[in-house]
Order: sequence, then structure tokens, then C-alpha cells
Amino acid sequence: MRTLLILVTLSGCGSGSHTSSDAAVDMTPPALDCPTYCAEIQRNCTGANAQYPNMDQCAKTCASFAVGTSKVTDMTGNTLGCRINLAVAASTMPAMHCPQAGPAGDLLTGTGFCSGGDACVSFCTLEIMDCGSVKAPLPGNPKDASGTPLFQYQDQANCVDLCHNWDKTHAYSTMAMGDSLACRFSTAVTAAISLDSAKVYCAYTTDFPTGQCSGTASP
Repeated sequence: MRTLLILVTLSGCGSGSHTSSDAAVDMTPPALDCPTYCAEIQRNCTGANAQYPNMDQCAKTCASFAVGTSKVTDMTGNTLGCRINLAVAASTMPAMHCPQAGPAGDLLTGTGFCSGGDACVSFCTLEIMDCGSVKAPLPGNPKDASGTPLFQYQDQANCVDLCHNWDKTHAYSTMAMGDSLACRFSTAVTAAISLDSAKVYCAYTTDFPTGQCSGTASP
């Protein structure tokens, strides 16, 4: 466990006062695993900055990230290491760092940090993990309630290609609605929970989405 030792200035207490303060910080990198990532991002990214509705959705989504490195300098690339470091940084600047640490790896219009330069790559990696693809369907080729196979894209490249045409003016949030990348991303996070969830929510992540990702995008 990382430790953070801070000596804080105390004044007007007891018979004396301190006139200076010092801080000693243990820069040992955080553990490179999903429990560490989810603990950090759930603690530091709340309210309007929340990236996951709960720990379970965070943990299951985390499985789609490449591992990367736990070094504190790992601040770019579509990796778990990058997201952990930005989740730690979110403790002091949540509005800036929570989107970078979240499932998209950056603002949906961003070009750096933990998205690897393209939030569509992050989305499609997660979506195909949840739903499979034409070229690599999930084991057993599961179908949704209407009998439609879960996969919606030929492969990762096809998904990314189509994703570049979607509305990215709406920021990612756990409550996103309508025809946008934001909604597709939030429902892909929900689809990651289980195969039963995928059987419902994969239909919301398609090029022509149904359910909550159809219609006018909001908020």
C-alpha cells in the first residue's frame, strides 16, 4: 500500500506554534491491477466526475485495458497503468483527470492521455470484448432476446471506422442518452458486467443503436 506522510503547519495550538511545514511523499507506484484502479477512481471521481456507476462495472471494464506499466511516468497510451496514474492525480484535479482515467481514457474529443490518441479505440476494444465481432464471435455465439447475434462489427478496425462518424459533442457520463459515442460508451460499460447484460446492452452500442442510445443525444 502506498503511504503519504504530510507534516502540516499547526498554529495557535497549545503553548507553541510552528512557522513552517514540510511534506514527505512516498512515490512508490500504485499496484498495477484492477482493484487498485477501481479503488482510486471510485474514491476520486464522484458526482459529475463519476466514470463508473459502481465497482463491479469498473472491474469488468478494466479487463479491456492493456496492462502497460505502473511507473508514475506512464501518462499516455490506452493502458491500465496510465489510467491508474491519472486516477491518483484526480484526487486533486478531478474535473481534468477523471475523464482521462475513465473508460474512454480522455475527453471523447481528446487526442492524448490514456485513450492512445483516439477514444474510438478505447470504445471498440471494450465493445468487442463485451459483444464479440463477426470475425471473432463470443464462445457459443450468444444472441439477444430477439435472436440477433450480439456482435455488430466485422472487427476492431470496422468499429473504429464507424465510430469516427458518431456524435462526440456530448461528453461521456454514466447517464448519457441518445445517438452519441457517450451513450454507446456508457452502455458498453454496463454490457461488460455479464453475458446477461451483454444480451441487452450490446444492441445499444451499434452503429444504429436501440434503447437509450437511440434518438436525440443528451445531456
